Amino acid sequence: MSITKQLFALVALSALFAVASAQARTGCSRNGTVQDSDTCDILSARDNVSTFQLANANKAAIDPLCDNIFPGELLCLGLTGQDCDTITVVKEGDSCATLTQASGVPLATILANNPNVNSDCSNIYPGEVLCTSSQVINYST
Repeated sequence: MSITKQLFALVALSALFAVASAQARTGCSRNGTVQDSDTCDILSARDNVSTFQLANANKAAIDPLCDNIFPGELLCLGLTGQDCDTITVVKEGDSCATLTQASGVPLATILANNPNVNSDCSNIYPGEVLCTSSQVINYST
């Protein structure tokens, strides 16, 4: 078998393994499929899942920069008991104050549901998807 065919077979097997592992993941309450030109933020906004939750539910599949997802890949969107589907997509100029005002959710709850966001929201960015559920999601269980 030529090197090209071997490489193609290896890539195909890797893709099948990734899809199968997402499907078989226990505790996954819902799944989503990566589309062409998706980023984690685009997929999160489309499928109503925070960017943090997507990364948290796919720790073994998504790297910290989220630059290793591929079209056709099946990802877990939320774990049972840890699934926030009430989201807000951050816009230019958003702050802690605008997020709490728009969502009606206290800042403490927003921060609890988005542990990647610092206390003054200075690290949020346009396009980031945040959980704005009024219920605190326990991501540690």
